[in-house]
Formats: sequence, C-alpha cells, structure tokens
Amino acid sequence: MSNMIKRFESSPVIPVLTLDNVEESLRIADILVSEGLTNLEITLRTQNALKCIEAINKEFPNSNVGAGTIVKKEQLQSVKDVGCTFAVSPGFTKSLVQEAKEVDIFYLPGSSTPSEIIELSELGINFQKFFHAGNSGGYKMLQAYANIFQEVKFCPTGGIGQSDFSDYLKLSNVICLGGSWMVDTKKMSFEEIKQATKLIVQDL
Repeated sequence: MSNMIKRFESSPVIPVLTLDNVEESLRIADILVSEGLTNLEITLRTQNALKCIEAINKEFPNSNVGAGTIVKKEQLQSVKDVGCTFAVSPGFTKSLVQEAKEVDIFYLPGSSTPSEIIELSELGINFQKFFHAGNSGGYKMLQAYANIFQEVKFCPTGGIGQSDFSDYLKLSNVICLGGSWMVDTKKMSFEEIKQATKLIVQDL
C-alpha cells in the first residue's frame, strides 16, 4: 500500500475546496487542518487556485494538498510545481494517466461505469475516484461494485453530505471520500465551517 493511500486512510474525509482569495484560503485551511482534516483537494476552477495552493503548502507543511478538476495534461506539472502531492480528475484519458506517470505525481482519476473501472484497472490504476457519486448510484452502487471489482478501491465524490458520508466509509472498497459540504464560502462563516468540520471528525 502506498504512503499516499495511508494518508487518505488516516484522514478519510477530503474537503473539496474552490478557493480564489489567498488570505481566505489560509483561514479555511487552518480550520480544517487544526480540526484533523489534513487532506485537502483544491479545485482548479478559479483564477487564483494555484496561488492558494502554493500559500497553503507553505503555511501548512504537514497537510496533504492536492489539486482537483484536472482536465488537461499541462495542469499536472503546474500543480506539482506549487507543491501538490496528488492530482484528481472527474474522469480520465490514457494521455492523462501517462502524463501523471511522467510528472511523477499521485493521480486519482474518475470513473463511474463498469467499463471505465475496467479500463483504469487495465492501465494499472486500482484506486479510483467514483464520480459523481450522488448521481451514479451512491453507496449502494459501490456496494455492488465491491463484489465485481474486488481489487479496486474508491474515493467517492459528489453529492455526499453530513447525513450519509459515514455510510460510504463503512464500505470495504472505500478508502476515503471527497466533499464540499463543510466549506461553502458563499453561505458559511468561518465559525460555521469550524462547527461543520467538528461534526465530521466526531463521526469518524
């Protein structure tokens, strides 16, 4: 088992963050890491995402910061250059898988159908992001996949919340999961983010 997977297992809820303000990103990261959510996925959906990633990596060296929404090969080198230890995609292509190997960054590609799972397995990837979990059968689908794809482990992401995340983590083929429900910068204050994080940690 790789060291990266061990890190995911040790803190199995991965906040999926969309950040654009460096100062705000540092305050949010401080809350999450201080409360015990040390694995962070920051999506490349804003103009300043790479700056936020770089700042968090410098300020919180003991955290494990990755980049999400990787859809182009060029992004893999860019996120490694700012200190990311892993990269996440909503789907995959063979060229993305190959580029991740060349860049030497831990890559978590997305799958949801049996054909996609099989193809990734043929490419040597047996740890996959199950996306979009909420619209792809949820934990019941993953429960069925456990019998079919016995060597494959998953990180379900999408449509998961406080009410059901623990159901996912009980599955034998789930190592960790991603979610954004604990951090909604448009609706939640920093104190509300802290309280939402505490609720997660209490249920782990």
